[in-house]
Amino acid sequence: MNKLAVFVEGQTEQVFVERLLREIAGNKEIEIKDCRPTGRRKGKPTHLHIEASTADSRNKFFVLIVDCGGDERVKSLIRDNYDSLVKKGYQAIIGIRDVFPEQRANIPKLRAGLHYRMKTVPIQVEFILAVMEIEAWFIAEYTHFRRLSNRLTVERIQSEIGFDPSTDDIELRDHPSEDIRNIYQLAGFAYNKSKTNVQRTVGLLDYANIYVELGQKINDLNCLLEQIDAFLSNG
Repeated sequence: MNKLAVFVEGQTEQVFVERLLREIAGNKEIEIKDCRPTGRRKGKPTHLHIEASTADSRNKFFVLIVDCGGDERVKSLIRDNYDSLVKKGYQAIIGIRDVFPEQRANIPKLRAGLHYRMKTVPIQVEFILAVMEIEAWFIAEYTHFRRLSNRLTVERIQSEIGFDPSTDDIELRDHPSEDIRNIYQLAGFAYNKSKTNVQRTVGLLDYANIYVELGQKINDLNCLLEQIDAFLSNG
């Protein structure tokens, strides 16, 4: 069985990554388990109960998605559990977090810091940064706005919000979560971090477009897609 561990910043990333994995996997036999660590003690490592995963041996692929509960915990939880993951037979580890609240100018330093003192053998951890927030990826898949409401045309978004999601570089937006909230409000819809809101948005996204088109425009998203492809090609 091939095993992948994905450590994500929070619930939004967890919901999106799970749907993305299922869409890319298609009819492949895949099991996905979500978990969130509890009982954190200041200054002490946080060890996951990795052995508690009930991976079905009939499935070729197993993915553990860890909701780290904060951007700063993505690296620390990977570091704390790296050896256990290797021992349990995981072949790949991915960490996903937003750049925010860091400044865009600090992205090179942030990338370097994520890899600093992180083990590379036998697994090279891949860190994915959503610039500035993962909502930038949702905005870039702008066709989903019309599926939410016919009132959310590109022309209206550009006129009332001030940018064109179909052509502008969304990674230059400083607060994508605010942008998507403002766009949704044009049609009387809310957007926040509640699971219901996130699931609605994630369910509206065109994953074929994300896979074929957006990966060519957003480097970190492309890296994530490549990692998933590599994992699923080993079965």
